[in-house]
Amino acid sequence: MIGFREIIVLSFVFMSATLTHCETIRHGMQFEKTHRVMLELGGQGAFDQTQAKYPCVLRVGDQWWMWYNGRSADSFTGQIGLAKSNDGLQWTKANDGQPVFRHGPPNSFDSTKVDHPAVIHFDGKFHMWYTAGDATHYKIGYATSTNGVAWKRENGASPVLGPGEPGKFDDQVVLHPAVLRGEEGTLHMWYNGVGPQESFRVGYATSRDGIHWRRQNDGDPVLTPGEVDGRMEQYVFNVMVLLEHSTFHMWYSSMFEEKYGQFAPKSSGIVYAQSKDGVHWTKDAQPVFYTGPRGSLDEYGAFACYVVRRKDALWMYYSCSHLVETNSDPRRFRTSLAIHRFGE
Repeated sequence: MIGFREIIVLSFVFMSATLTHCETIRHGMQFEKTHRVMLELGGQGAFDQTQAKYPCVLRVGDQWWMWYNGRSADSFTGQIGLAKSNDGLQWTKANDGQPVFRHGPPNSFDSTKVDHPAVIHFDGKFHMWYTAGDATHYKIGYATSTNGVAWKRENGASPVLGPGEPGKFDDQVVLHPAVLRGEEGTLHMWYNGVGPQESFRVGYATSRDGIHWRRQNDGDPVLTPGEVDGRMEQYVFNVMVLLEHSTFHMWYSSMFEEKYGQFAPKSSGIVYAQSKDGVHWTKDAQPVFYTGPRGSLDEYGAFACYVVRRKDALWMYYSCSHLVETNSDPRRFRTSLAIHRFGE
């Protein structure tokens, strides 16, 4: 009988073997929105009552598993849930709809939220790096699991990446990790930092053990706002990176115009960038897509995506939000899907 670990290994071997037969990811690839909600909010009192966003999707055996961030009624307290799907379209929340990873106790570094999960699988375990928040600060934590449901905080339940040196772009907070493992076993992390510039930039660090991280590029950002589609980005955030054929492929979130609680056309979107070394990135001239028109499920925000390769397509799960003007916090975040079909 094939065990759980063997199923995991077989699925990853299958995915690696099929990469050589699929279309190469390149500049200019567009994704078509499905205009469907993949992950809906929880009910009254649920840990994901107001937000179900930041998807991270892996193939586990013959299923797709999605770890995601849920926020409670206060739209601040954050915990991590898990949903499962046989086809990638119909998702069922696991663990009876309860979080699989809860925030820490009072006075801990993650006492108010654990979110933005970056989950990968190797050496017989699931490994998660996540945004950890107390009342005022954000750092990056690390946890492992044998089954993807029960998680153990590593590094003595302490952060594995904190703010950078004084004067650096990330000397106030670090958050929103994206992690992958190279063929040689090196772990690569891209993350958001806030410092003197008071807006998101993207940094890059590497590690051999997932606990001790070394900042690259002399601790300076590797992705900063620039001109896209003739408009200046306000900030760049929530990256996702794939490594294929010795090339890093990034999809990042770009903010162009933010009006809190108001509709603003094309206020944010997702942009593709490519790199050979993880430090120097070439952006597309146009976003993959922007926020949707008034009344759409992503009229307020389209950001924080996760891309998985299917046999005939790339599937991009992304965070979306619409406006609810009758509530004091009008933002409601869910997860949707956009698809790039090969050959189109």
